[in-house]
Parts: sequence; C-alpha cells; structure tokens
Amino acid sequence: MNYKIIDGEKVYGYRWIILALMGLACIVVNGSTLVFAGMAGILLNPMGQWAFDAQQFMMLTSCSYLTGFLFCMVTGTMADRMGIKKVLVIGLAISAIGAILRIFWGGFAGMFVTSVIFGFGLAALNANSAKIISLWFPGKMISVAMGIYLCCATVGCALAVPLAGMATEPTPVFVAVAVLSVIVVVLWAVLYKKHPDNEQRIVEPVMKHLGVVVKSKNLWVACLVIGFVMAAGAVNNGYLVAALSGDPAVGGKALDYTFATLTSSICNITCSVGGIMFPLIFSKTHNEKWWLVGLCAAVIVGIGIYWFMLDGIATAVGVMIVSVLVGGVLPLSKALPAQLPDISREHMGAAGGLHSTIQNAFAFLIPSYVVAPICGLNYDLLNGAAYAILTALVLISALFLPKLVTGNRSSEVEESGK
Repeated sequence: MNYKIIDGEKVYGYRWIILALMGLACIVVNGSTLVFAGMAGILLNPMGQWAFDAQQFMMLTSCSYLTGFLFCMVTGTMADRMGIKKVLVIGLAISAIGAILRIFWGGFAGMFVTSVIFGFGLAALNANSAKIISLWFPGKMISVAMGIYLCCATVGCALAVPLAGMATEPTPVFVAVAVLSVIVVVLWAVLYKKHPDNEQRIVEPVMKHLGVVVKSKNLWVACLVIGFVMAAGAVNNGYLVAALSGDPAVGGKALDYTFATLTSSICNITCSVGGIMFPLIFSKTHNEKWWLVGLCAAVIVGIGIYWFMLDGIATAVGVMIVSVLVGGVLPLSKALPAQLPDISREHMGAAGGLHSTIQNAFAFLIPSYVVAPICGLNYDLLNGAAYAILTALVLISALFLPKLVTGNRSSEVEESGK
C-alpha cells in the first residue's frame, strides 16, 4: 500500500476505502434502527392494526441499543484479540439474519426480538469505530474522520424516516433493510484489509486486558458523556415526527405529517453538516473538551427557544438549526476513547467496547424506562424538558474530562513512504 507521513505517522491512501466501508455500514444499520420512527403514523394509530403504546414504540426505536449494551464489550475485546475484520463480518452477518427474520415475524414481540438480533452489527461497528479510525487516520484527523463516519449515521436516518413514512405497512420496509444488510456483509468481507503496521492482537489474559480498561477513570467519564448524548438523541429522534405532527393539547405542534417527516430528514442532513464542519474547526484549536461543553450549552438554549417559545414552522426551523450544533457534539463524544491519554492503541477495542456498552445502555434504558413512563405522550416533556435535561447531563460530565490527546500515538514511524 502507498503511504505518506502526516504528523509523524504513516498514513495509507486505503484509509478512504476503510472509511467508506464504515460509512456504508453506518448508513444501513443506523437508518434501519430508525425506520420505526418513520412508521409512527402506522404503529401509534390507536385504530390501526398495531396500536402500540408509547413505551412499546420507544422500545422498538431503541431496542438495537440493547444489543449494544449486551455485546459491545464482547465485540470490542474480540477485535483486540481476533482482528477487526473477522469480528465485523460476523457481527454484520448476524445483523443481516435478524433483518431477514423480521420480514416473517410480525407483532410487537417479533419486531422487538428480531430488531435486537439486528443490533449485533451495530454493536460490533460502534465498539470498534474508534479503534479502526485511530489505526488508519493521524491523531489530528481522528475527530474529523469520526465526524464523517457519524455523518453517515445521520444520512441513514435522513433517508430512513421519510422512506419508511411512505409505507402503508411494515413488510416492504423490512425487505429493503434485509437486502441492504446482506450487501453490506459481502462488501466488508471482500474489501476490508488489515492495517499493514499497527493492528496488533492482544495475547494477554482477557481479565488483565479488561482490567486495564475498566480502571481508567477518564474512560468512565467519557462513557457518561456518550451515554447521555445517545439517550438525548434517542428521545429526540424517536419522537420528533410524532411531536411535530401531534395534538397541541399534549404539546404537539400540529404540523402536517409529511412535513414533519421531511423536517426530521432535513435535521439529519444539517446534523451531518455540523458533524463535519465542527471537527474541522476543533482539529486546529487543540481545545476540544471546551468546544464540547460550549456546544452542549448552545443546544440547551436552542431547545428552550424552539420548543417552548416558538410554534409551527418556526419550531421546525429551530430544530434544524440546533441539529447543526448537535452534529458537532456527536463526533467529539464518540472519538473520546481514541483521545484519552491513558488508553493505548492496543486496548482501544476493549475501551471502545465499554464506551459503546454504556452508550447503548443509556440509549435503551433511559428513553424506554425513565423518559417514556414519566412523560407518556406529553411532547413538551419528551422533546423539550427531557431532551434539554439529558443534554445538560452531557455538559456536566464533559467538565470532568482530561486534556485530550490529538497527536501521534505510534512508538515507531518510518521516515519515508513508498
């Protein structure tokens, strides 16, 4: 492979193929978890075939995170020991099996169980995203690459919500997800290559390996940051369409349903813009912790303005603007394991696994078992108060982060390229 030296590290051109593979998988697995939000008009219709209640609906929109909670630590540690490609291909294959089973198993129980199975690919990808990016990209570009990767998640969501919203029943949506999932598995199996220099497999005992990671106080702080970020995102994304089109008597904005799905889609696009733009700025400042704190503060103020002080289309515009700021929060939070001073590259899979475990635990448990039972279908509480409070918890957690590493982690670097 051809390479050049950037910031004292060998950087290979093939990194863009790797990032493209990650992006495609991210589009499919993240978009597919949000198809339920696009079908809110079908699934929450009290006179329809499904008539799910608020908690069942929230569980469906976030159940793939349950898989991450159960298996991210496993898939991250396995990647440290077995190699990234093997773990990712197996995880994405299991995800495809879940997608195929979901076509034939209807009802809440069937949708829930098969979606949990589908989440295995998301668990493997999330646990190892920081590890893969830190292998292939130089230190100063980690948050930028992570921003591009997470941009693909929002692109997937932007496509999934309006397309799923066009369906009159779930089966065609589930068939499309299954086909895309199989394509992703094949491409990963064919195109992913092991990094020529830095992908070293750990041979130390599993408990010793995990012990190094679990003892890191900085990593636990990073886990709280990403956990509250994902819980806030799950609440907002899961209920945004329903809230914008809902009855004003329960805090809804009474917008046209099609316009509400379009707004959700545009928000994911504007979030993508922020996810690329802000990391490019951050990479030049060496002060990413305080950017994260500042962005969270701006998001909280924005939520208060667009949800409680505006109505109608003005609210939709406000949501779109704030989503740009949220786009900056996401890559910073997700890239943290690769930037903590006490986490080595060799332990990045396990660190990313723990990080993603907490991320998925919070994303599933807080919306389903804290927010939904307390807020019900009161959209002022769901898309206003709960979203703002969870973002405030991100801000508070971020204050305890150490100074982040943005430079070279490699111990040996060749001074010339092929």
